Amino acid sequence: MKHLATTTLLVLLILAAVTSFAQEHPQNRASPAKPALFTQFPDVINCTAGQLNSFFNSRPGENIAVSFNSNLMLDGNVKSNISKYSNLQTVVVKLAQFNNISFTISRIIDEDNQIVYSGHLFDPAYADGFELKNKGGGNYQFVKIELEKMLPTCSQ
Repeated sequence: MKHLATTTLLVLLILAAVTSFAQEHPQNRASPAKPALFTQFPDVINCTAGQLNSFFNSRPGENIAVSFNSNLMLDGNVKSNISKYSNLQTVVVKLAQFNNISFTISRIIDEDNQIVYSGHLFDPAYADGFELKNKGGGNYQFVKIELEKMLPTCSQ
């Protein structure tokens, strides 16, 4: 019985040691820097509800190109155009000029029967992206985001 207790204690100590080494903190690890994809673009790109609405008439498989104040051209293949319920429609466009990342945009009809757009243009493989912000009066902005600050790095 003494050998069983000693063996069990030894196994528990080994497991504790292995577990403590496996739980190294992410800040102690050297993580490779992600490349930035939108360095040539300004931090804010203005657009209108009319420009954003043009995505919602497209069909999956079609190519679509929308220019935003000549700063940003979103040109790609529509992967999906899905209407959920009567107040939500989402379009996903795969953008070849940005290494095939996806632009996702949704058109929402709120409780006041107003159309609101929401969307983002980013991929976790890159350090930056854009988020669509409503500025009111049918005006919107693509605001540059830093993904390292928004999305925590998964250490698994």
